[in-house]
Amino acid sequence: MIQLQYTYPYNFATIASAFVQKYNLEPRSHLTTTTGIQQLDEDRFIFYRRCESVVSTDVDWEKVTVDRRNGGSITSELVRPAPLGDKVYERGILTAVEGDKTQHVHNVILDQGIKSWKVEFFKLNVSKVIKAVKFAQFAQQE
Repeated sequence: MIQLQYTYPYNFATIASAFVQKYNLEPRSHLTTTTGIQQLDEDRFIFYRRCESVVSTDVDWEKVTVDRRNGGSITSELVRPAPLGDKVYERGILTAVEGDKTQHVHNVILDQGIKSWKVEFFKLNVSKVIKAVKFAQFAQQE
C-alpha cells in the first residue's frame, strides 16, 4: 500500500467545489459521466463517475461520497465491479483542517504494478484541483 498526502492552502468549501469542477478540465481523449446520484441523508450524498479514455479499453469507476458533517469530507474511491461487491483499488479522503486548509490523504491499495505512475497521477490530480480553484477565482473577477 502507498499513502500520499497533500495540504491545500484553501478552505474545504473551495476545494470541494474545485474537486467536482476538475472533471471539466480533462482532455478530449477522456470522457467522464456522472451517474447514480443518491442523497443518503440530510448531510451526505453519493455519486459515481465513469471515466473512459481512448488509450485504454478499461472503464474506471470512481465512487464519491460527500459529507457535510464535522467541517466536511469527501471520500473518493476507485472501484471495479466484482461479483461479491465492488473492489476498492484506491481511496482518497479530503477533510477540512485548521486554518482554512484542506488535507488530502490518498491510499493506493492495489498499485497494479505501476507505483511510480500512481505518484504522478496523484500530483496530476492535485494540480487539476488547484487549476479549478484558480479558474473559479478568475471567473469571479469578471
